[in-house]
Order: sequence, then structure tokens, then C-alpha cells
Amino acid sequence: MSEVQLAPDGERTLREAQNLCYQTNVAIVAPEHLLAGALTVLNAAGVEGLPQTSVVNTAIVAVQGQGAAPISENVMFGSAAREAINGIAGAVRESGGTHITAIILAAGTVASGEVNPMFYSALGTTREGLRAALAALEARDH
Repeated sequence: MSEVQLAPDGERTLREAQNLCYQTNVAIVAPEHLLAGALTVLNAAGVEGLPQTSVVNTAIVAVQGQGAAPISENVMFGSAAREAINGIAGAVRESGGTHITAIILAAGTVASGEVNPMFYSALGTTREGLRAALAALEARDH
């Protein structure tokens, strides 16, 4: 059995999630950061039909807040974000896949149920609306 690993855009998704924490002075990566990181990567790749990066950035601050003091240490993935990532890796493994892409991270984070429902509202969508948009992208890529 092949090892499941992050595709290059999956790696970038995790970096973007951490970057959002540094930008907002929040020390713990939450599932919302993970989803926002994936949406940021997908937007940068020119994927259409998803909330734009400016909306994503505003939604992160609306739901996760913004600290006053700059982060002076490494941000850490919180338990809910780790749970979402572990679930995604397990699903990829079970399906016989070997790579976790930004689309898979986004769709898996939505499916995990770990994202605060207010985040979807702040993005201007619903959980089901975003799930459907991501499912259409996944189907297109296969």
C-alpha cells in the first residue's frame, strides 16, 4: 500500500493556513484556517466558483478574530484541524489514493463538520453550497 502524502498544492494549503494565523496574530490553526488556506490556494490557481480570497480573509477575522500582539513563535495546528486532516488522510487511503490536494483538503474539511457554521455565512455561502461547488471541482479533476 502506498503512503498518503500531500501534493504540492496540499503543502501550500497548510502553509497558507499558518500564514493566515500569522497575519491575524492567532497562535492556533483552526479548521476555518485550513479551509481558508485551501480556498486561497485554489483561487491563486484560477479556480472559479469559490469565495474570493478577499472574502476568505475577512471571514477568518470575523470568525476567528485578530490578536493585537504579533506571534513570536510557531503557530500550532489545533485538535479540530488535526482531526480534519487525519480524517481526510484516512478517506484518501481508503479510496486507494496517495495524494492530498488543495481541493481534497477543502472538501474534506467541509465534510469533517469541524468548521464553525458562521464561517460559511461570512463566506457568503452555506456548508452545502460550498460542498457542492467543491464536489463539482473534484468531479471535473477526475
